[in-house]
Amino acid sequence: MDLRGRVIPAYQLDEPIDYPIKRLPAVTWRCQRCGQLPTRGPCTCGKRCYYCRHCLVFGKLRTCDYLVTDPRPLEPVQADHHAELNLTVDQQRIARAIVKTIDQKKRLLVHAVCGAGKTPMLFPGIERALCTQKRVLITTPRADVVRELTVHVKGAFRQTTIVSLFGGSADRLQLGDITISTTHQLIHYRACFDVVFIDEVDAFPYHADRTLHRYVRQAMRTGASLILLSATPSLRNKLLPTVRLMRRYHGFPLPVPRLQIPYTETDVLDWLATHSTKPRLVFVPKVDDLKVWQDVFRQHQLKSETVHAADPDRITKVGQFRQTTGILLTTTILERGVTLVDVQVAVLDADQAFSVAALIQISGRVGRSADFPEGEVVFFANDRSDAMYQAIHQIKQANREGFR
Repeated sequence: MDLRGRVIPAYQLDEPIDYPIKRLPAVTWRCQRCGQLPTRGPCTCGKRCYYCRHCLVFGKLRTCDYLVTDPRPLEPVQADHHAELNLTVDQQRIARAIVKTIDQKKRLLVHAVCGAGKTPMLFPGIERALCTQKRVLITTPRADVVRELTVHVKGAFRQTTIVSLFGGSADRLQLGDITISTTHQLIHYRACFDVVFIDEVDAFPYHADRTLHRYVRQAMRTGASLILLSATPSLRNKLLPTVRLMRRYHGFPLPVPRLQIPYTETDVLDWLATHSTKPRLVFVPKVDDLKVWQDVFRQHQLKSETVHAADPDRITKVGQFRQTTGILLTTTILERGVTLVDVQVAVLDADQAFSVAALIQISGRVGRSADFPEGEVVFFANDRSDAMYQAIHQIKQANREGFR
């Protein structure tokens, strides 16, 4: 196993290695893997060791353990050029800003609306990085987004090594010229990326978990470029130098959600019937609500599937939904990173537990395709909430700015 750029517990070495390794204390006054404060307790070594409870999912670390790494320099990056692109004038402007940020080793926020076509705007910057011997990381909090990005990036860059990292990935602990990873998987990497893109930087859990920010910082080399991408950036991220794109690549405006206050089961069933020839994505605030609404639909001879974060068949169900005009009940796990052609969206109990960012991202699922640039988003609620009105206000504001 080649450990250059990575650190793992010594006991996780599953094969002999034929080069010198560097050993580091695993737990001192802090866990040297995740940076959290350890806890003291009985240990198999016979002493009362400190151990880390915060990163147990990656293997237990104790005071008597060591982290191991390969101190040799990384292999050179293989240069590659992206496939032909057809960017709009606005997308070209953003792409030039990204290339300039990489050349100057600086930081940048790309504030672009849902469906603006952020992914192809990265490709000129990735090409510049590869051709100047810089290793690229594209990271995001959601595994579904990693899978979607991997398809696009592999289609654009055919010659270079591309690694995709998420829970259960076959590429575990590997390192590519381009690495596409969830932020959690970066716990294993140290000072090995020269250019870092963070997609969906406002997504849960990254925006609320400072430990994940630490993982990203650890993975960056000194002087690395950092480009953040978001449709709903936080006030903190807006302090960075920013470029904005408030218009979708196909030139149509963002769908503005319609409010239905109050609502009944009949209102939801009527909406489903109105769009019976199209795929319908129905969001609910809690996992427990999935079965409740599925039973309601079943009573009216409407077949539906459900997906949530812990569903082991989630990928298969979403793939099947792409090929149908059915109904998919979901939690906010599908609020971003998924493109569905001609989908219509309803949010049930939109006044409960949905943030402004979530409602904007959910609305952004509609009208993303140039062939079907329009569609309907409905917020069903029994009360008014600031989040609903702010989401609608921000979508309208983006449309006004995009069509000046």
